Amino acid sequence: MKKALLGVLIVAMCLVGFAIYRFDAMDLKPSKTLEIQFASGNDLSGSLYLPDSDGPYKVVVFVHGDGPADRTLDGGYNFIMNRLLEAGYACFSYDKAGVGDSSGNWLKQSMADRAKEVMAAIPAIREKVQVDSIGTLAFSQGGWVTSELALMDAPLDFYIVAGGAIDWMQQHLYFETQYAKASGFTEEETRTYLDYVRKGDQFVAANDYDDYVKHVRSHNYGDPMPKERFSFAYLNHKANATEGARRMKQPFLGVFGDADQNVNVQNSMSVYEKTFKRAGKTNYDLRLFQDATHELIKAKYNEKKDSVAVDSFLYGDGIFAEGFLDYLVDWLDKTLN
Repeated sequence: MKKALLGVLIVAMCLVGFAIYRFDAMDLKPSKTLEIQFASGNDLSGSLYLPDSDGPYKVVVFVHGDGPADRTLDGGYNFIMNRLLEAGYACFSYDKAGVGDSSGNWLKQSMADRAKEVMAAIPAIREKVQVDSIGTLAFSQGGWVTSELALMDAPLDFYIVAGGAIDWMQQHLYFETQYAKASGFTEEETRTYLDYVRKGDQFVAANDYDDYVKHVRSHNYGDPMPKERFSFAYLNHKANATEGARRMKQPFLGVFGDADQNVNVQNSMSVYEKTFKRAGKTNYDLRLFQDATHELIKAKYNEKKDSVAVDSFLYGDGIFAEGFLDYLVDWLDKTLN
């Protein structure tokens, strides 16, 4: 009996030790964190995470995608940031307007507004530490922010875009096409559904919320967007990354997943390639990762979204597509060193 209890105790201690180890591995691990406040239409708050080295620092500024994101994306950036920190890169990220310690409302912002925020963050970072080089790592919708930064001739040394679309309205239609496919619609049902989506987008472009609501409620596909979200879509429906790409002088890395269900990555890569070549740009790299989602994690999570949190605990950054994190660091090393 005593041996059995001892065995149970040992197993329990091992499980507790493993849990502590895994939770520690999921934590953000900067050598030092500096809190930075700055203003751009709103009062914004962020953190500069420093590696275990002395400056001047190579700084990667994180640019959020859609949604109410805080500075770590509720921990979603931790594995990426930790890999960058281990490689000697500092990471800066801030709470979106109206999220965390930042004032305002991100749903009232254009992509240009968000680019102005990044512009305002740059001197705030430079006031805190010596900067060797600084650039952005933008996710999804952040690709349009990147385009606006290029149009503003932002004082940045590199741009990285992960899962970026080219045209706002085209991206929405692609997303809805993938939804129809995943829902098992027939060809006829898909055509009918996409006609419905196109009509709704016309109301967005016309800023006609009342008729948009009538349109949605006259069909059985779901509820209309809240007025605030509709206004956000109207404010940004003309967003397109092409002109920013044409004007971009700095080194550019575009990373995409072949199993992206949100963005037509083949179109994004093709447009970037053609635009850069026409502009005579050579300092760019476009990389398509196999078995990878919109978030550059493994494709199985497209169908098993609920298992991401558990697998993050069990496997750490092993949830990411094979080679993505290594490639990210290697590109930065080659570009900045």
